[in-house]
Amino acid sequence: MEQQDRIMDGDLQTLGLQSILKMLALSGKTGKLFVSSGPETISISLRKGQIVGLHEEGVPQPDLLGMFCLINKLDPPRWQMIRELAQGNTEVALMMLVERGWMSADEMQSRLEFAVTQSISHALRWVNGRFAFHRQMVPIDSKMQPLDVDSVLLEALRQADEWEEVAAEDVMHLARTTVARWQPEVTRDVGSLGLSKEGIEVLCLSNGEIPLQAIALVLMMPEARVARLMAKLLELRLIEVVDTALETELQRDLSNIIIKCQHTLAQRRQSANPEQHLLGLITTLSECINGLLNHHGQYAKSLRGRGHVPSIDIVRYLEQRFARHFRMLATQQYPILDTTKFAYGQLNCEDILTLNKVVRGEQLEEFYWEAVQGLIAFLRYIFNELLRDEVGNSHTGRQLNVAWKIFLSEIDREIQQYQVYRAHRNAQLSRGRETFAQQPMQSPPIGIVQNWNGSPENSGEFWSPETRRRSI
Repeated sequence: MEQQDRIMDGDLQTLGLQSILKMLALSGKTGKLFVSSGPETISISLRKGQIVGLHEEGVPQPDLLGMFCLINKLDPPRWQMIRELAQGNTEVALMMLVERGWMSADEMQSRLEFAVTQSISHALRWVNGRFAFHRQMVPIDSKMQPLDVDSVLLEALRQADEWEEVAAEDVMHLARTTVARWQPEVTRDVGSLGLSKEGIEVLCLSNGEIPLQAIALVLMMPEARVARLMAKLLELRLIEVVDTALETELQRDLSNIIIKCQHTLAQRRQSANPEQHLLGLITTLSECINGLLNHHGQYAKSLRGRGHVPSIDIVRYLEQRFARHFRMLATQQYPILDTTKFAYGQLNCEDILTLNKVVRGEQLEEFYWEAVQGLIAFLRYIFNELLRDEVGNSHTGRQLNVAWKIFLSEIDREIQQYQVYRAHRNAQLSRGRETFAQQPMQSPPIGIVQNWNGSPENSGEFWSPETRRRSI
């Protein structure tokens, strides 16, 4: 910015935003007013003393079209088409809706005006900060009709006063950046709760991604009113506030566990011996299970906000949450799991890992195979329960679920390769028995197990080229 273009600057404590805007309007100034407080900055464009545009620095443009879909104002095919054409520009998106007859020109103007008023209302509450006015810095492609400063200030001040009332009521410490999401365990009929149309719309928009500020924008409802409706939904336990800092930490910890398990799996893949391969899978699965249990002991919803939680309470919670399902798997489907111990909040598979000391041959391999199936079933259960409890149906949850499915696909690939090996071996053995019955004097052919264990040239015959390369 050229210094000669700056014709006014100062401190907000000396001259507030309301007075600055009135002065610029009365003198019919054209240019751009920059106002900042801490990390927040807004720029207000004026032409001949009227507001023609506003931009909030560091605040991403909300997905207005996506929010329209959530409240049934736009269907997904139209949303997708406009979104691709507008390329993230809200004003362009609104103009396209008007051009296609899906929104009136008056509604577009009202929405653009409401967005300006909402941002100025927020800035009017800043006590400390700086301002500077630069002449001749005005965008020329705004879709909004110029706004009268006095009218905008009147509505902005009313909204600011309403927010101050909400702050005095201490409404669940909600802020304009608050993000809420639906409670995963809600099964009640929302229609029977007596919610207003506005309350239902706020509930629909509380999807764990949209901040309070954006909800107010799409509904053209003062932020204070949205905060009150959110407070009501929180009382009814229909939504919960997302702790974004906690979820960032949670996501990082869980991602590290997945990466570590992928690394362990890659290391254990190197054995071409079927028993050793299954043993590697058992080790990977047990380490992953215990990593997830440790993680959940730190981030489980019922353990949050209690300060330091004694280890015995964490152990008791984990065993109450998961031990019953583990025992059911052992009793009903995978008896080999009875040799493991679920104690002190961890799964101890030592007896399975040392089973080769007491069992040999095909029986050992069968035990290993059953253990793999049981552990993968338990692993899937833990992760699903953990994700549902910690982040629910949210953007973070979907991101973690994608990473988890990638890891599980690697496990599944190893299991599928082993199943191919088993099927081929069983077919070979079956053919061998038939040949032996017809020609009892001939020796049975060497099965695939013997080839894998003892014949280097056939070692890993039924594994992928990548896996075989690792085993060389």
